[in-house]
Amino acid sequence: MELSTVAAIMSTPRLLPPQPHRVGAGFHAEGWREPLALLDPFILVDHFRMSEAAFAPHPHAGFSAVTYLFDDSATGLVSRDSLGGEHEILPGGLHWTLAGRGVMHDEFPAEAGCEAHGLQIFVNLPAEQKLRAPTVMRLAAEQMPRRVGPGWQAVQVFGGTAELALPWPTALAIVDVKAGASFDFTLADGERGFAVVIHGRGQAGELPLSAGRALCLPLGGRAVLTADEPLRLACFSGRPLYESIVRHGPFVMSDEGQVVAALQRFQSGGMGRLCPRQHTHV
Repeated sequence: MELSTVAAIMSTPRLLPPQPHRVGAGFHAEGWREPLALLDPFILVDHFRMSEAAFAPHPHAGFSAVTYLFDDSATGLVSRDSLGGEHEILPGGLHWTLAGRGVMHDEFPAEAGCEAHGLQIFVNLPAEQKLRAPTVMRLAAEQMPRRVGPGWQAVQVFGGTAELALPWPTALAIVDVKAGASFDFTLADGERGFAVVIHGRGQAGELPLSAGRALCLPLGGRAVLTADEPLRLACFSGRPLYESIVRHGPFVMSDEGQVVAALQRFQSGGMGRLCPRQHTHV
């Protein structure tokens, strides 16, 4: 279905079912990938748990690969890239890999036998930025702005007043709502958004909220989310790009020609090299 068609028919909040995803015994997630028009400018959101290395070094191009670890994560993640970086993402921290024209990347738990709990987010890049130089941005938990309201508190992970130079207007806030309290999730004019329920139960009008559900709002929409029990939400918002894309594995480009060129860069080493990790890290 065309982006404009899907966007036009959605005028009220709706629930998006998750798609389970598992890689071996060490990675499992509930994710949201479709319909793209309702997620735009996000391409993928996975609520994941990782207990062992599940991915070999792999390329990304044409988008940003973003990892956020919840504050209850039992361990951090080590993130490596072909730019020469090797960083530990601590619980509550954010790691933003703007892949641009291409970069090699991998992540794995910092401690053997411990489970990392977080969000893996793919954010689309505007067509004119898909071939920009790759870069990495990071934020620690203590650098993220906090705000409070009646019965709720929120951490602004990125966007809003968070300290990141984002390539396109997007935002993520982690909101904890006490039982019996409500949170007003309101989008700015021209923005689309959705709230993923991380844990707890509640309701948005007549729509039931429970862990693994995502409440999608229409353009410039609003919903009052009421907690029946302590509720944690990951609230995403952003300005849609309304651009066609071609997805091919780890590449998200504007057309087939860019995908072919990305494959050639990867195969020729133009995205750099990243050797398989040494097991002494975990």
